[in-house]
Amino acid sequence: MVASLSIRGADFIDEQGRTVQLKGINVDGGSKYPKSPNMTSHIPADGPDALFFEGDSVSFVGRPFPLEDALGHLRRIKRLGYNVIRYLFTWEALEHEGPGKYDDEFVDYTIQLLKIIAQEGGLYVYLDPHQDVWNRFCGGDGAPMWTLYAAGLDPKCFEKTEAAVVQNFFPHDPDAYPKMLWTTNYHRLATSTMFTLFFAGRTFAPRCVLNGVNIQDYLQSHFINAVSYLLTQIRKQAPEVLETTLIGVETMNEPNAGFMGITDINELPESQNLKISTTPTVMQMLKLGMGIPTEVDEYKISVFGPKKTGSRFIDPEGVTAWLQPSESRDSHYGFERDPSWILGKCIWEWHGVWDSNEEKPLINDYFAIHPLSGATVDEEYFINNFFVDHFAQYREAVRAVMPNAFIFLEPPVLQLPPRLIGTDLIDDKTVYCPHYYDGMSLMFKSWNTKYNVDTHGIMRKKYSNPVFGIVFGEKNIRNSFRKQLATMKEEGEEYLGTIPVLFSEIGMPFDMDNKRAYDDDDFSSQTSALDALGYALEGSNLSHTWWCYASENCHKWGDRFNCEDFSFWSIDDDLDDSTLPGSRGWDSALTKRQYSQKSIGLDSSDTETVIESSSTSNRQRCKTDTPSRTTDDKAHLGLRAIDSIIRPYPLGINGDFIEAVFDLKNLTYRIKLAGSEDMSVPTKIFFPDWHFGVDSSVEISSGSYEFSDDGLVLEWLHEPGEQTLVVKAFGSQQQQQPTNFFTSFFSSICS
Repeated sequence: MVASLSIRGADFIDEQGRTVQLKGINVDGGSKYPKSPNMTSHIPADGPDALFFEGDSVSFVGRPFPLEDALGHLRRIKRLGYNVIRYLFTWEALEHEGPGKYDDEFVDYTIQLLKIIAQEGGLYVYLDPHQDVWNRFCGGDGAPMWTLYAAGLDPKCFEKTEAAVVQNFFPHDPDAYPKMLWTTNYHRLATSTMFTLFFAGRTFAPRCVLNGVNIQDYLQSHFINAVSYLLTQIRKQAPEVLETTLIGVETMNEPNAGFMGITDINELPESQNLKISTTPTVMQMLKLGMGIPTEVDEYKISVFGPKKTGSRFIDPEGVTAWLQPSESRDSHYGFERDPSWILGKCIWEWHGVWDSNEEKPLINDYFAIHPLSGATVDEEYFINNFFVDHFAQYREAVRAVMPNAFIFLEPPVLQLPPRLIGTDLIDDKTVYCPHYYDGMSLMFKSWNTKYNVDTHGIMRKKYSNPVFGIVFGEKNIRNSFRKQLATMKEEGEEYLGTIPVLFSEIGMPFDMDNKRAYDDDDFSSQTSALDALGYALEGSNLSHTWWCYASENCHKWGDRFNCEDFSFWSIDDDLDDSTLPGSRGWDSALTKRQYSQKSIGLDSSDTETVIESSSTSNRQRCKTDTPSRTTDDKAHLGLRAIDSIIRPYPLGINGDFIEAVFDLKNLTYRIKLAGSEDMSVPTKIFFPDWHFGVDSSVEISSGSYEFSDDGLVLEWLHEPGEQTLVVKAFGSQQQQQPTNFFTSFFSSICS
């Protein structure tokens, strides 16, 4: 069980009134794809079993991991000091068989797993209805296959027409699929069409009527109803989970505007920074979708942005991405299509956007002008109108089932949030959830300590030329990250008001430098990169859930999703011996053995409590004869870049946060806070023994402290006003000790 949580202003608050930082991880990367058949993104679509397009009969039972393995994974996560999980599920997992047909077996499985999390205790959970580029058949995950048929698209024809570029159709070799190619599907016909219909079908596709309603209402209602069904079953079957563990629900992961905002369908939008491989204009997408051969420009990523490398002639050989009448699935899914909606015809041609016979555009700015109001439709308009309309309906549905649920509001990636400050849509149970990834590390899969770019600044058009956004030197790069995240927090307050900010995705790839670390066990690049993000987050005491934990991660295929490799844990890895200079991990096998034997839970004890009241003292603890309840659970096995992913942080502050920094190189943690007038409640700091052993020194500006539970939590009673705590590990460059580590360690446990 975890303490009850509420919101006060911009802070999460526990039942004793302390400011809480939520620090955790996304679970699980594998939830994106079915368990049966185990259809990961690298499984050939045209393999001997050819099950890829059997989307109705898949099962996600077993995701995120088998029930019998759950405690091992959960305890490993808790042992990192994490207190929250972003729990992934997909719309497809709930409603894959057809509209309104819910997979109760998967729902029951999810409830069983949530019960295990609740019984284990120590972890909050919020649910994430995940999607990437609409669904698996568009190269990502999320929506059921039938949604494509509902829109009149034929997923079996996406490869020929490049309506989507899907890894399952590439050679069964991780090197055959270009880095981050899957993300370009946001700018291809299938994904762009689906998001346009989902958010604005009534506006831009008013003729698309299905079962008596516009396609927008049909899709949105089924998505919202599916999420509501899951929440209703949780409430019915496991009300204790709502009381102790499940704190809320996030909006759709990484929503997208589709075609909206494109001012000229003949040109690539100036705002389209993502250009990899073939990069069609909207007009080229439409032509290819109707089987018309088309020459398309090709691009590659450079540090200065996309660079054109040439062009490629694409011939669909007469194949069209639009479902032919002979392939109709309407009767199978119970679709009653408006008689005027003729299958096999491009719906955008039907709405007057272009002419396939003449192969020419008719309304270049069709997606940039509201047809009724004449308003300019751009990203800002999309977010503040179409996205907000959906958010209002989704929020209402969630609250109807879970009145006290936190709503985790996630706008499009790296875009400004909707301006909802002062409206009824923002209350004291709303959380702003932006995402952040470093563009250079993501696209080049390397940690460049010489230069980087201000990703957020470039997105906000802060520079007249992107070259002015280059940041030189690792120190400046780290400070740039910190400033970018702080600015995003400030944007949230400006647009949404004073509410908590939680970065629901942030992370770094582990397959840097052509997977070199998997050969030489040197994870120093990954450690430095993740430490830079950790430094940025702790600068503003930002709650976050790292991307990600993937229980089926392996070196060859990564997270098994489009060759991404972000998981903090991999079955192919033993303990990461690579660290930054000065960190304990590099020379202390003894410490690592101690780490593997410590209890993962924060509610058990294998050490005596020590109370210190002096302003400076060395931490001395004696082990008792009480065995850890998980001594046989090697929690560290498979964790990667552990020095940077396990960090001290404030579990609960009796007062207000001012600043904090964990210096990994020098193994020093400093936190400054403004103590409250009530001195009876201690501030709690997660105190990871991976970094801070028995000889660590603790300096406090006032009061007293003690180590409780299993020694992983420091409880500090302090006076009101500005207060400082500094922890220095033995051997850090900022602490001088006359004795060596081993002498001190053995004397402390044997005395």
